[in-house]
Amino acid sequence: MQPLAYLAVRAMLGWIQFIERSERAFLSSPLLLVACGAVHSWAVVYSLFVAVHTRAMRYDGYHEGYVEHLPSTVAASETLAVASSWIWVLAGFTTAAVRILDDDVAILPSGMEDLKGNPITRLIRSPVFTTALGHLHSVSCVGLFTSILSLCISMAFMKGAVTACELCLAMVSIVFALPHAVLAIGRLSEGAENVLAQLLPDQFVEAAASEAAALGPQLCIILALADTPGHAYLWQNLVYVGVSAAFLSSVVACARNPPKSGGTALPPEVPETMVCFIVDGITTFVIILSYPQLNTWLFWLCAVVLAGVAFGIATMPPFREFYNEWLEPLLVTRGDTFKRLKGEGRQMVRKGSWAAILVCAVTALWDIMLHPVPQAALGSPFEYNPPLPNLLMLRWQPSSEGGASQHLSTAAEVLGVDENTLQLEETFNEHRLMLFRYTGTPKPDEAPVLMSWQAAMMAPSGKLASVADSSFPAALNSTMCSSLQDKLEVSSSNVEKQEARAAYVAACDWWKNRLLSWESVGRKAQ
Repeated sequence: MQPLAYLAVRAMLGWIQFIERSERAFLSSPLLLVACGAVHSWAVVYSLFVAVHTRAMRYDGYHEGYVEHLPSTVAASETLAVASSWIWVLAGFTTAAVRILDDDVAILPSGMEDLKGNPITRLIRSPVFTTALGHLHSVSCVGLFTSILSLCISMAFMKGAVTACELCLAMVSIVFALPHAVLAIGRLSEGAENVLAQLLPDQFVEAAASEAAALGPQLCIILALADTPGHAYLWQNLVYVGVSAAFLSSVVACARNPPKSGGTALPPEVPETMVCFIVDGITTFVIILSYPQLNTWLFWLCAVVLAGVAFGIATMPPFREFYNEWLEPLLVTRGDTFKRLKGEGRQMVRKGSWAAILVCAVTALWDIMLHPVPQAALGSPFEYNPPLPNLLMLRWQPSSEGGASQHLSTAAEVLGVDENTLQLEETFNEHRLMLFRYTGTPKPDEAPVLMSWQAAMMAPSGKLASVADSSFPAALNSTMCSSLQDKLEVSSSNVEKQEARAAYVAACDWWKNRLLSWESVGRKAQ
């Protein structure tokens, strides 16, 4: 789940706000901050998941068994985050449906019957229903904050060395999530809201949450992906530490001295808007470079459509008016400029934070471009490409009878291909494992053989169910093997898992030897 859609929607809403900044601004209210905070928190949760998986892979090598080193709290955090996201989706779509069904609220009543309304209208206008929707948004925000805190704690207790990026990511995540969680908890009960109002100055939490949401989620994504190259120079670590400190200072400065009066709808300052656009763009490129499989025609088509919509909003008033009407409950007439509160010290801290975030984003982009993500079966510099793509694997059960040739026949039957199109590459009898690949011509109207085999191994049936070990990977991941470290001594005490890992290591060693032999052939050819 990549946050590209989140960045696209965020950039589009920011562009609409920028175009309409002289007349309109988005509403400023605790409920809206909580509802939007849940979406921002989802992006932060995504970055933390990237960080914990990167730590586990860095510790035990890039292979499909690295998840054994993930604490059990990671799975619990994922469940909680997904549940909280669905609660937010339910509350959001229900709110939108209520606005559609209640579109006659602005029409003046012509009689007593109009004042009563139908049962559905009375339900959606009832204070209990409205309060329940607000509580759902608060619950989703609290759940996502709990996921953020749990992931940060999990990352702290995982095996392996802690990097500067991980420390900075945890700090920025907590600084972002804390004001949103306090705001959400305050909305769950009137008593809690009164207690927080007595303990904290007026607009303290709202100003901190608003400032943290401006650039916090993008910064978390950048810091998480900046750690994927597996190294960092001293000056890079200093940049990452500096930007986290600057972000913290900016949030604290806004909390102590809010930039605007409470409840005032004012657009962001132009420099802040420009920084957000630039950071959104750099974050998008960082994601695409970290996950090259996303660099497809569909991505660029969506980018062109997004640019076209942005151009239409800027140059075509009817087009812009359509979006204004759609966002009318949230995009309201802006407040007076004098309600923007002065504070030279606060503004200096904020500008320093913007500059630090820009430097951090450019640094991460430079590092990822300089050290790209390793690709599967990279060709040698002599243009000799080893014939090892789409290596399929079958590990048979101890009780299975027959040899590799019979198992190959079973695989051909499951895939619905001619047995002669499956070539046996290697057999590891001591590990009950065989490697094979498809040599036939792919059909454009059918799913690739690799995907079909993976799907079959996920839920084997018939003869395959009595032969195959479904818990073992269906294909050899050559990218994982390129960085695999044989650490059998730190594996699980479970004997079956140790045997499965040994089989995978044997397959990777065989692949590495084949790769070296092809490179040797290439050198001799030169």
